[in-house]
Amino acid sequence: MQYNISLKHLECFIKVAQLGSINKAAQALFISQPHLGKMIHDLENEFGYLLLNRSNQGVTLTPEGEEFLTHAVRVLEEMRCLRRSSPPESDQPDHLSVSMTQFSHVMESFIEVVLKYRDRPAFSHRLFEGSPEQVIDDVFSGRAVVGIFHFDSKRRRELEKLLSAKGMAYRSLAYVEPHIVLSKNHPLVRQHKPITLSALAPYGMIRYLGQYDDLTHSLFEAQLPGLPEERSSKVIYLSNRESLMRLISVSDFYSIGIHDFEMQGAGYQAMSVPISGCDFLFEFGYVTMEGETLSEITREFLYNVKARLS
Repeated sequence: MQYNISLKHLECFIKVAQLGSINKAAQALFISQPHLGKMIHDLENEFGYLLLNRSNQGVTLTPEGEEFLTHAVRVLEEMRCLRRSSPPESDQPDHLSVSMTQFSHVMESFIEVVLKYRDRPAFSHRLFEGSPEQVIDDVFSGRAVVGIFHFDSKRRRELEKLLSAKGMAYRSLAYVEPHIVLSKNHPLVRQHKPITLSALAPYGMIRYLGQYDDLTHSLFEAQLPGLPEERSSKVIYLSNRESLMRLISVSDFYSIGIHDFEMQGAGYQAMSVPISGCDFLFEFGYVTMEGETLSEITREFLYNVKARLS
């Protein structure tokens, strides 16, 4: 029998069972609450019985959920044992395998480094883009050697605890102030008006689909307590970095990002504006499996990213 679930479904279910709350589990896993809720529903639909009793006070396990939890924990532990027993890959100095969240700054570092070594007789490079949870999963599964992502700097300890439980190591790269990203032809720019979140409220906002740590929620609560971003009547959800920048370039929509990247002005006619009075910081860092020996090209790539973000 074929099941349409993944190890991620099991990991998420275990976290919900441990915390007794889908909301708390979503925050701990760095994913959105609706996305986590859907994953639990997918599990219940797949196996044909309820795993959780839901109430205003949180969730509790059904008898079937109790038994399911036992098996889920066992399956994940077996997978961790298999991964620990896997032979290490041979050293490949020309091999760069990266998973990243959707930031063009990291993409530009990847391009610069692979072009520098394009005359080597042989190489095999890989780059994946996704949400922070997908980046972590890519490294954990062996799909990528190193993962680069961003998150609310106040949640550093929480993140390290999550990664440590998975046998992964995290290292910080940079702390970066959030910026408003918008077209150089935006009405506020043309009229020489202040570029603030309040002034942008009537305009459409672009954000990535289903990412808890898109960070806009925390940012808006800090800057505009009376107007959290999910109450906006104009929101465009995307899952692709190129699409986001292209939409900004041809509209009066805006997004939240960081300082300019190399091709931002020339390629998309877009600009980044610091958010006035903001004490909120993005932390960028990278994750590997514990004990992973990084190749020379990977270390050079990480140095390049750190310099570009700083």
